[in-house]
Amino acid sequence: MDFWGSGPEGRQAGGFSFHVLNANAPEEEVRRHSHDEAHFVLVLAGGYMSSAAGAPLVSDTPVLIYNPPGTTHQDRFHGGRGRFLAISGGTDSEAAALCMRDPYAYRLAHDIAHQIDAATPFRLEACALQLHGIVLPLSSDEAQAAKHPPGWLTRAVEMIFTSDDPDISVARVAVGVGVHPVHLARVFKRFLGCSPGEYLRGHRLERAAAMLGKGVASLADVAQSAGFADQPHLARTFRSRLDTTPAQWRKKSRYVARIQDPEAAMPQGPVKAL
Repeated sequence: MDFWGSGPEGRQAGGFSFHVLNANAPEEEVRRHSHDEAHFVLVLAGGYMSSAAGAPLVSDTPVLIYNPPGTTHQDRFHGGRGRFLAISGGTDSEAAALCMRDPYAYRLAHDIAHQIDAATPFRLEACALQLHGIVLPLSSDEAQAAKHPPGWLTRAVEMIFTSDDPDISVARVAVGVGVHPVHLARVFKRFLGCSPGEYLRGHRLERAAAMLGKGVASLADVAQSAGFADQPHLARTFRSRLDTTPAQWRKKSRYVARIQDPEAAMPQGPVKAL
């Protein structure tokens, strides 16, 4: 399977292929395309835009996307800049394309990305199979692992992604799942590679981007609703994370939002998979 990315030659193990690549195509060149094999995409850097269920309009939090065989999409990086791990292989077709928020799944993929050259073929294959086991849960305890994160971590992630409260804080999340904030921070860092504060800030940017894409609320209202201190704070975050301004993002939102519409008609032409 080809990808819209460049990098060193990937690894092969047990019918799976593994690549860590840098995005190398302007986002407007990525057409709608389909895949014969199942694959996972772990975003390592950049704002990823995916039509998978549960995916933000543009990512700024740890994102792991699963696409089953036959998926048709237009997933790509904002501005054509980003870095990602791609794991392809398998013919599972019982699951739909989705954005995986399971901390253990993210940790597995993250470990592969950072150990791709040193890991044994057995380790690579085992991790790929575990990821498929999470997407399509096994009926036995074989899907579980000794290093599985605590159940409260998944609840903490859900609290952040389902809350409409702009004043939600890390301390409040810790209270909500019944752990000390310091312990929350340690476990977040271990399984998600970032602090809970960084995760919360990333979600706020994703939420603001989605609101701007709807083109209804003012920039000041978006900033307040998404949890930013004020409109300048929102603007600084957009420039820092997405290399654009909220106003510029809104202007191109009609084009960006099309990736969330499975019925969007796109020009036909040669394509490669991302």
